[in-house]
Amino acid sequence: MRLRTLLVHADTDERLPQRLALSVSIAREHQARLVVLYVLKAPMSLSLYGEPMGAPAADLIQQEMNAEQGRAEELRRSVDGQLSAAGVPWEWRSVQGITSEQVAATGGSADLIVMGQPQESVAPVAQVALSAGRPVLCVPHAGNFATAGRRVLVAWHGTREAARALHDALPFLLRADYVSLFTAGDGTEDDTRIDDAQRQLISHGVKAELRRATLKDIDAGTAILNAVADSASDLLVMGAYGHSRLRELVFGGATRTILRSMPVPTLISH
Repeated sequence: MRLRTLLVHADTDERLPQRLALSVSIAREHQARLVVLYVLKAPMSLSLYGEPMGAPAADLIQQEMNAEQGRAEELRRSVDGQLSAAGVPWEWRSVQGITSEQVAATGGSADLIVMGQPQESVAPVAQVALSAGRPVLCVPHAGNFATAGRRVLVAWHGTREAARALHDALPFLLRADYVSLFTAGDGTEDDTRIDDAQRQLISHGVKAELRRATLKDIDAGTAILNAVADSASDLLVMGAYGHSRLRELVFGGATRTILRSMPVPTLISH
């Protein structure tokens, strides 16, 4: 089982080269191609003027559009400089619109969407993860990650989202040197489902070690982060619980904790 197409969200974040480097590493291992997507921002002036617009307003909007096109072209040249010698097929795309909507729409035909760790708000990643129908690999702000997936921790909770993440992560799990299937609860849960999950992995040829933790004075998100550190994992896999509330896509508490404090690349599925 291989990944064939990776969609990489490109922006002006200084961490983009690290995100691209990890994507190249994954693409090489899976003989995949990269689609690098930049979403052109709409001119701010569009929200300031109604119709009809006078010549000065139209000129200002055109100046903003030209500046954004210039930023996109500069970024494309930078990406080309990094990927031209990488030895993997890739293409550049630029579209205009709302970033999360465009990444989700384009990423729907990819095997994996690669994004940066959200900073001010988890909303853009939430929008993509909950609507694209594809797994999202978030790359942390800090640290260099030449590879991901040699040692994998799968956070299991017996939910639909966890089952989806387990299946979406199989291309990584099949190549991992070590896989830990981790669950945390209050000690009263029925463990049958995690045993079934382990058997499912074994049926695919994945040897997974079971790790259980009982929550006491910490929340589930913190327990997962502790387990990642204890197992020296370089990839975390988890289901992203979320829902729509008053037109906002909202993540559950554990997912928010992970996205804000992730120490390693994290694959999330909904």
